[in-house]
Amino acid sequence: MSEKKLKLLYDASFISFLLDKSAKRSGIFFVAYNLYRELLKKDDIELTLYCNYRRYWYLKDVLANCKELGNNEQIKVICDTNALLSFCSYLNYISQKRSDKKDNFAKKVARFITYRAFKIYDKFATYDRSFETKIKDFDACLSPFGVFPMEIRKNKKLKRFLFLHDAIPIIMKNLYGEECFKDFKGFYDIVETINKQDYYFADSISTRNDFIKYVPSINPENIKVTYLGANENFYHEENIEKINKVKAKYNIPLDKKYNFSLCSLEPRKNLIFAIKNFIEFIKKNNIDDFVFVLGGGHWDKFLTLLEKEIDDLDDYKDKILKIGYVDDEDLAALFSGAEMFVYPSVYEGFGMPVLEAMQCGCPVITSNVSSLPEVIGDAGIQIDPYKNEELVEAYEKMYFDENFRKECSQKGLERAKNFSWEKCVNKVLAVMKSKI
Repeated sequence: MSEKKLKLLYDASFISFLLDKSAKRSGIFFVAYNLYRELLKKDDIELTLYCNYRRYWYLKDVLANCKELGNNEQIKVICDTNALLSFCSYLNYISQKRSDKKDNFAKKVARFITYRAFKIYDKFATYDRSFETKIKDFDACLSPFGVFPMEIRKNKKLKRFLFLHDAIPIIMKNLYGEECFKDFKGFYDIVETINKQDYYFADSISTRNDFIKYVPSINPENIKVTYLGANENFYHEENIEKINKVKAKYNIPLDKKYNFSLCSLEPRKNLIFAIKNFIEFIKKNNIDDFVFVLGGGHWDKFLTLLEKEIDDLDDYKDKILKIGYVDDEDLAALFSGAEMFVYPSVYEGFGMPVLEAMQCGCPVITSNVSSLPEVIGDAGIQIDPYKNEELVEAYEKMYFDENFRKECSQKGLERAKNFSWEKCVNKVLAVMKSKI
């Protein structure tokens, strides 16, 4: 393999959400996006993208409009289905992309046709010979998430490599209740196809151990730990004027210090725990110059519960600022301007926000469970995510001890250097080449 280029097929379905400013641009999207950008730099592979038929035209749109994803004319993209269904996905795409907001007759027809086509295909999906032909000469297939199409799974020559990010639906089933299967259908689909022949990359030692423990169909020898990285738009911003400009953009008072939290607003992130103990901290210490800034997309079901909890804070509810989706170009300033970043999640496959905060030099308070200790090391404070007093004490330590904050900031910047997308992709390619 030293002289021959690796012919790699990469699942780019999640990259199609690049222009979608919503909760869909969560952890898996950023993994798919950054893996792809790093793969583009490698001259020892021939890279071709494939995409789920529902997202194919969205991906084409992203590639045509985003220069950071390479020269669109040189990127080959194939759809994982036949021409007829691809046309139906195009109808769906144009009905969604039309600039007019009216739900006119044409849009209703397009939506009806595509809805029925997708439902029929999902129920009676058959082997697609055209897609089988398109992939027959590849050496390997890499997916950042999701089940490989049937045609790829049946290709005996093609080595398959899949990223495993966490075992949330198994370990956190009680937290999500009866809706767990519906909300995490993609995960359960993956588990059903895990086998002892394919190869897997786990985001952390914790994730690797979870899959070995809970999914007996996996071969422990075929799952390698491959730490992720943070994007280059996370850096230590020292320009106070820029930080204040970004604060003003998100209506964060310029005369207030702030605690920052950025994540998808959902049960596992333990946000009610973080907020209640933040209020307890400022009450206990009679602090009036400190607010809790909460950014990120949300799960609708959880948002209702979160908003009720905030409303119940009465005179203190104005201390909690929900700023919603944060533009990529503003993230470094928001992290860098914060007194601290709090992330008391009860389970993480990797814990990307902790790494992003460290890379910006923001002192971190996080949980001492699952993969989070692997990421933070000794660069911040680890707490039990179920013990109120530990979080209150952590808030006090970070807020009152300026020297300690500076120490955590410097340690975080240094520790973040241990993680990068270049290291991640180099390991991925080394494993691939050793198996082909």
